[in-house]
Amino acid sequence: MTQFNKLTMSQRAPSTSNHNTPSTAKTHTFLFGELQTTTSSDPPSPESASPTSDFDDARLSANPTEKPVVGLGVGRENGEREFQEQVGRRASIPVRLEKIRGKERYRLVMDDELGRLLVSRSVVRGKKRKKKFSDLVFTKRFTAFDRRSPEAASSPFRGFYTVFWMSVVILILKLAATSYKEQGRLFGIDILSMMFNPNNLIDCLLVDATMFWGSTLWCVPLQKAVAKGRISWERTGWVLQMVWEAVYLGAVIEYTLWKDWPWIQTVFVVLHCLVMLMKQHSYAFYNGHLSGVCGRLRSLERKLVELRALDTIEDFERAIMEEVAACNGELSSYVEDNDGPKVVYPQNLTWWNYFEYIHFPTVVYELVYPRTTTINWPYVLEKTTATFGVLGIMIVVSQHLILPVVLQTHTLRLLPLSSRLQAFPYILLDLIFPFMIEYLMAWYLIWELILNALAELTFFADRGFYGPWWNSTTWDAFARDWNKPVHNFLLRHVYHSSISTWHVSRGTATVITFLLSAIVHELVMWSLFKRLRGYLLVAQMLQVPLVYASRTKLLKGRETLGNVIFWLGIYTGPSFLCSLYLII
Repeated sequence: MTQFNKLTMSQRAPSTSNHNTPSTAKTHTFLFGELQTTTSSDPPSPESASPTSDFDDARLSANPTEKPVVGLGVGRENGEREFQEQVGRRASIPVRLEKIRGKERYRLVMDDELGRLLVSRSVVRGKKRKKKFSDLVFTKRFTAFDRRSPEAASSPFRGFYTVFWMSVVILILKLAATSYKEQGRLFGIDILSMMFNPNNLIDCLLVDATMFWGSTLWCVPLQKAVAKGRISWERTGWVLQMVWEAVYLGAVIEYTLWKDWPWIQTVFVVLHCLVMLMKQHSYAFYNGHLSGVCGRLRSLERKLVELRALDTIEDFERAIMEEVAACNGELSSYVEDNDGPKVVYPQNLTWWNYFEYIHFPTVVYELVYPRTTTINWPYVLEKTTATFGVLGIMIVVSQHLILPVVLQTHTLRLLPLSSRLQAFPYILLDLIFPFMIEYLMAWYLIWELILNALAELTFFADRGFYGPWWNSTTWDAFARDWNKPVHNFLLRHVYHSSISTWHVSRGTATVITFLLSAIVHELVMWSLFKRLRGYLLVAQMLQVPLVYASRTKLLKGRETLGNVIFWLGIYTGPSFLCSLYLII
């Protein structure tokens, strides 16, 4: 097959008038896919004629490294007989000749799938087949602060974990004592009244439930139609999905603006909408990709049946078999530790599969996940109790340390810009510490408590929701470890998809990923403050040059300095951005 590079043959055209009229000879030279045709008025001599005036692709060698033993000076009959005696009946490749319109040239046409496999060196050489989506490994594991984690139980820093929570409790007691001394009550109720206002609360929960479960009515029917061939994913399906996602997000945000909810309900619904948007996108595009793989598999299987009816080249058939096996592997998935059966596309396109998936604490769709067999109800009770406890801490800190400063900024807005800039450093210092507490509490509430409780209730065994981000020395390490579910989504559906679809470099794909993340975060700020400023977008995009700066000689290898710079950004970043949105 690899020697099928250049072949010269002569084909005599029939006479146009009588047998005495000199005929025109056409010489076709095959240059791996194209026949060059030249016309001559003189008939070819027996010495110069090819031994095979009638082209027969069956004479190709079955061994890719073996050349047919035929000389140019051998006569037609003797050479053909010698060839048959030496190599016998050989395998063939199904091709056809196609004349180029308006030219005395011909092209050797081969089936698209077979031609691609024929010239694909990666398949022939046995290289790993590249996939459009990155491979994510889901496995049974615990979070770092989970008491059931072996690493947490044996950590030499577990004492700092204890003293941290003791310090938080002492802070809450101090705030309660101060409030009782000044106002005659332990805690203020402004934030609580805002959160649990009956009208806003019921409306918020109804919208959230509709948004959450209502997505099933779109995603499942669309993928069923794609799997049955009624809709082509490559042509129409992905466009319909993107239009749906835009309408879905726009409708939810528009509804929050119309209802003019307080910031608590607005942030909750918008963030949950973004989570559901990622879930739907991953479900649709992964299954859409599998529909293309499934169609390719059917095409290869049909061609394999056709080739087996012929005496085809063994290496060529083996290449198709390897591609068929790769497609079958991509269309099916299983977890070794699970007792459940292997899940194969499109058998996964069921209402229950999607309903179960949207309750899992992940935004990346897979055919199968590692599962647990039982629910540890004391563990669920522990996480639920801790959830309300941490939520109470956040309410107290917001009520007594953040809300007074925010109310102060409302009066500052009436002052000239110069006066607001003079007050800006003091506002920033007042917000740094409480915002740091809120930042840590919000992260712990979501990624340690809520997601673990949800995983236990849904038998979801992979609890790798975060990594040791507190030890980060660069901002890209923080982006990887702080929020694993979203990082996995961006890695598969933005970073790797940009490289495979648009053929961009890794650096460009990184910028695209950071830009999309920054736009989404700025969208949340816009829905929260009702003003578009772009402060958060700029701050997040500044992480890109900081990532490259961390790889320079000045910072590379200096882990302590890198960690100090990281924590300086965490300490000052949230309060600085909030002050900008409130004052300027």
